[in-house]
Amino acid sequence: MKKVIIALHPIEKGIPNYNELIESFEIVNYSLTTPEKFEIDMKLKPYNEAVAIFGSYPGFKPFNGLIDHKIIDSLPSNLEIIGLCSAGFDGYDLSYLKLKNIKLCNVPVNKLIAMDVADCALWHVLSGIRKFNSWDKYIKNDSLNNSNNNNNSHTLKIRDIVRNNYVIDSEKEKGFAFGHIYHGTSTRSSLTKKCLILGYGLIGKSVVDRMSVLGMEINVLVRDKSKYNDSRVNFYSSKLDSDILKASSGIDVIIICLPGGSETYHCVNKKILDNLNENSIIVNIGRGSCIDVEALRTAIESGKVSHVGLDVFDKEPVIENYYLDESYINENSNKFFTSTITPHLGSSTLDTLECATYECIKNIINGLNTGEYSNIVNT
Repeated sequence: MKKVIIALHPIEKGIPNYNELIESFEIVNYSLTTPEKFEIDMKLKPYNEAVAIFGSYPGFKPFNGLIDHKIIDSLPSNLEIIGLCSAGFDGYDLSYLKLKNIKLCNVPVNKLIAMDVADCALWHVLSGIRKFNSWDKYIKNDSLNNSNNNNNSHTLKIRDIVRNNYVIDSEKEKGFAFGHIYHGTSTRSSLTKKCLILGYGLIGKSVVDRMSVLGMEINVLVRDKSKYNDSRVNFYSSKLDSDILKASSGIDVIIICLPGGSETYHCVNKKILDNLNENSIIVNIGRGSCIDVEALRTAIESGKVSHVGLDVFDKEPVIENYYLDESYINENSNKFFTSTITPHLGSSTLDTLECATYECIKNIINGLNTGEYSNIVNT
């Protein structure tokens, strides 16, 4: 009789170990609906016979994780492992799962995942420096660009409109619009920018690769700067206030590459934001909890921050409307402000999905066969 594995998300058939999986185990698909229904269903066959749960990326997010002890208590009595494809494991009661002898295992970031996330950061940074995404929106949405417009000079007209938008009449410019003025403020080359990267794991290193190509001067905040050596960057310790101030002084671009948790909570705060150059750029590909959102809002409205690029959010999965309404912010406080928003998809390529699924399933198979599991996060 095959051991039962509950799949909370369909397992990709293209992974190399798929045939090995289905030959040795019975895969039972299950969709989370309500905690009450889950508690009832887990008492029924075949669910109550499960020895593993494959959570893929969502895991138990429909239940806001596994914090409720009543839900954890309802898990199958023989359950050995919950496998997640994500590196993050926010929202799980690690100690209570350990008490129940259930191992929670993740898939740590590898080079492939890191490169995909760094590409997302690069897009947000370039959109902030050069306003590329906002120019794209203007061209597509402006009344100049409609089906009846055959004027071949509309590129010049859109550049003229945008340079003088949100600018008082007495300061509006006339004549040829080169395109370097956005709402009355000059855009500058990435070559002149100073960048601060928080975190130097595989993602942070991949982000350094991309920012180096842009020609930026790069500072990196890590816990122990003595452990790192990279001639392209200046390392500072996040444990020293003096280092934090030095690292953030005169910075144009901040990129957050950190996990969530108490150690990184609100690590980008008023102290750091006040230390930045005017019209700075904040990009977050880590966790929403890393930013003090009230301090960020103040920095946006004061002109300290002219762009936010967010792939993660403070109240995720909810995306705060504040960052979406550029026109409101422009009209009231910061005419240069733009935002780019992606719905937590920094690593979302088929390559990453199949790679993480393969690693998660490999760990489940190996653990159930040998009793030896990798990447246990609730040791």
